[in-house]
Amino acid sequence: MDWVLLGIPVGIVFLYFGSEALVDGGKNLALRLGITPFVIGLTVLAFGTSAPEAVTSIVSRNDPGIIVGNVVGSNIVNIAVCIGLAAMIFPIASKFEDNRIEFITMILASVVVMIMAFGGISLIEGIILLALLALFIFIVYKTKVNTPEAKAEDLGEAEMPTWKSLLFILVGLVLLYFGADMFVDGSREVAEMMGISELVIGLFLVAIGTSLPELCVSIMAAFRHENDIAVSNIIGSNIFNAFFVLGIGACISDIPVYDSLFTLHIPVMILLSVLMALFIWKWGKINRISGAVLVAVYVIYAVIILAMPDLAM
Repeated sequence: MDWVLLGIPVGIVFLYFGSEALVDGGKNLALRLGITPFVIGLTVLAFGTSAPEAVTSIVSRNDPGIIVGNVVGSNIVNIAVCIGLAAMIFPIASKFEDNRIEFITMILASVVVMIMAFGGISLIEGIILLALLALFIFIVYKTKVNTPEAKAEDLGEAEMPTWKSLLFILVGLVLLYFGADMFVDGSREVAEMMGISELVIGLFLVAIGTSLPELCVSIMAAFRHENDIAVSNIIGSNIFNAFFVLGIGACISDIPVYDSLFTLHIPVMILLSVLMALFIWKWGKINRISGAVLVAVYVIYAVIILAMPDLAM
């Protein structure tokens, strides 16, 4: 049992370094392909840092209830903790008018999850979610990649050759698989020992653990004034979680949905998505006060769960 519990911290370490390798390899590969910084954050970095959620969904096939809690919890943490904390340290500027499609898609993705979650998420709904992700990627390609402005932008030079980028991606995927496997086993053991539902474990322990890559990327990007990457990484990650992670999970096995998702968790996810878009639309940035508001929403959310566990479960 002690060895299983040890899987939680060891799993987090594997998830972190696996995601770091995947992001480094993916970013350099994208630079060699001539992809813009915003698109790098929206796709390569976002999908790379969301890989722990995706792998967790695959290895949770025998406990599908943990998948939806992990996705919703991760999306909440991504905005409230990752963007919130990063903005409190280094304010993050962004142009809403340039990225309105991405902000709107992030909000709509949360709403789509709420609609499809009624009665559980089936195979057909999983296929629809995957199709929506494919549509989103197509729109990004048409509006941000295959344009004269994108082709004219100076992206800089890649720091490693193509073969090394591919090696980093491969090593990252291996670490992510084993890290997620150990982390899910440890989380399940904690849930059984403490009498806590898998949903709450997914919303807190698993969600925060698998969101560590997003947190690190957001803080580092804000520190380096790479605001496009800091914002687009979270937008892309939340869209990827909603469409791909839930989609692939539902294709593997039907996903049961707890009633508390509709009374608390999904509404909080939608609220945070709207707040993030609203702050950037209104002020063109997420300043320290806005970041503090996002973090405060998460603190209140956590207090509600701890004070009223029946509502959360």
